[in-house]
Amino acid sequence: LAPEQTGAALAAVAESMVTAALELAARDLERKHGVPQCPGRETPPGFAVIGYGKLGSRELGYGSDLDMIYLYDGCDEGMTHGARALPNEAFFARLGQRLIHILTTRTPGGILYEVDMRLRPSGKSGPLVTNLTAFHDYQRDHAWTWEHQALVRARPVAGSPLLTRQFAGVREEILCRPRDPEKLRTEVRE
Repeated sequence: LAPEQTGAALAAVAESMVTAALELAARDLERKHGVPQCPGRETPPGFAVIGYGKLGSRELGYGSDLDMIYLYDGCDEGMTHGARALPNEAFFARLGQRLIHILTTRTPGGILYEVDMRLRPSGKSGPLVTNLTAFHDYQRDHAWTWEHQALVRARPVAGSPLLTRQFAGVREEILCRPRDPEKLRTEVRE
């Protein structure tokens, strides 16, 4: 395979692994806590894994880590409906933690993937999982130019189809905003 074909094939394998790990993690949490619900809505809120970096651009190498962020569909006062109910925000935070655990568990064969979550809003100090509205607000009002540059290669890799389409709309809006070319050149250079 040509190098670009190899990168795309490795990214497809990684997407499959992330999808399977997300399904496993969600099934386990739903068994304990129930499915997240939003008052007044028939469909449960969604969760999405967004790939950044080489995962997002389908250029993975054999030793690449997975740069990702996690988004969820937020709603006020949403709770799971199980016997050990949780607020949706707590459920999705646990889902993100569980997903990282599955992908990074050391086995006799090694670690499946290293996971890098530093590109989430506010970096390492920010919450592990962000609702889509907060992500949009952060990108619009607080993100640095380099964060918008990283957004160029970002794409959904697993999770709710509706939420991934909504993410794509936010991404397009942010990347298509008019910018002062001279200011942008200076910020990119810095």
